[in-house]
Amino acid sequence: MTRAAVFSVLLLSACRSAPVTLSDNSIEPVYEQILRDSVVKKRIADIDLRQNRFSIEDLFILSLDRTERMAIAAEKGFSAEAKVRRSYGAWLPRLALTATQYAPVSPGFAVPGIRFTARQNIMTGLTEYTGIVGARLERVAEEQGLRAELAAHLLNIADAALQLQLYSLLAEQTADAVRLTESNLSEIRRRVAIGRNKRGDALKAEARLRQKQADLLAAEERQAQIRRYLQFLTGVEGAFAVDAATDAFTASDKATADISRRADIALGRTLVDIRKNELDAAFGGHLPNIYLDGSYRPALESNQQTSYFGGVVAELPLFQGGQTTENQNMAKSRLRQAELELRQAERKARVELDDARDAFEKARAEREAYTASAEAAEKNYRAQLSDLRLSLATILDVIQALEDLQQARASRASAEYREAIARIRYYVAAGNLFPVKN
Repeated sequence: MTRAAVFSVLLLSACRSAPVTLSDNSIEPVYEQILRDSVVKKRIADIDLRQNRFSIEDLFILSLDRTERMAIAAEKGFSAEAKVRRSYGAWLPRLALTATQYAPVSPGFAVPGIRFTARQNIMTGLTEYTGIVGARLERVAEEQGLRAELAAHLLNIADAALQLQLYSLLAEQTADAVRLTESNLSEIRRRVAIGRNKRGDALKAEARLRQKQADLLAAEERQAQIRRYLQFLTGVEGAFAVDAATDAFTASDKATADISRRADIALGRTLVDIRKNELDAAFGGHLPNIYLDGSYRPALESNQQTSYFGGVVAELPLFQGGQTTENQNMAKSRLRQAELELRQAERKARVELDDARDAFEKARAEREAYTASAEAAEKNYRAQLSDLRLSLATILDVIQALEDLQQARASRASAEYREAIARIRYYVAAGNLFPVKN
């Protein structure tokens, strides 16, 4: 083996990518490469872990270091890199040491000994070339797949964070409604005692209070469930608050939306290239195999002679039982499948983009309408309180106004959640979250 060949083997062995290490408070290079061109600009060093209040970006970055899901996806990329390095080995020489010992020993019939053999491939059809090209394309495909999984992972975290914020707000609003209803019930009972209200009014108010208390328990339980789910997604344990602002995920203008930026579309195109490369490899079955072949056998005993030979070998395949032709037919079929799947993915992406845009626009209009409704309900509640002091309204009118106000606030909070998650989904559908360079 030449010095250059030895150096190449050592270099390939040394260029192994380190696996993802969890909980080491650092972003792995495989993530850093993707995050560099994304909307996510935070890093672990930028996050104050003592504040216990995290944004969606904070939770996403922490999840990369503390959970297994993305680490599993990243390991696929490391496997693809190893496959690339393995494909380079097709160009390196093969060396072998063969030792033989026969029994029974029959002089002149079977000669024991050792033999060194070497083979250097020059061309084996298109195996070497297509092997390297295919391995590189698979590595690209794994990176694009990782981008798609990162986008889905961030979307899941954002949804959980926004739901946690929603149910926290609903729990606070319901707790306020419980306190106000308890105060109103005390007032009604006082009025019943002096004959100003019917006993049935107190029973009706008490039933509403019990309903509000049940709603509060349900909101708190839902809040606890969402928190546990968010902890599972991010690996962040203990009590923490969420700042679920979504301004960083403002959707692009309609004219700039380009589905080719999406990782799933780029992945589909790469798969087409992989299938084309496989078709080239199948056609290479008609090409000759050319290699250098050599052998050296030292004389270990007095009755033996040192022997060696070397030369160029060329093999031209003439008939392989029809396997070469059928390999081409299978490769052509896989290529057609990949092209059809790409067309299907592009149509699906356009529909998703249109749906996400319409959902965001409608959610924004819905939030504006519910905001106006909540403002009107609050004005009505304050007016009923003022009329009660002037004996122009009853306590039941105030309770009903409070009921309407709580419902309007809950509807507004739900609409704000739907608008926020629709904004991020539109951003993801447009391929702006983890875009692929064209």
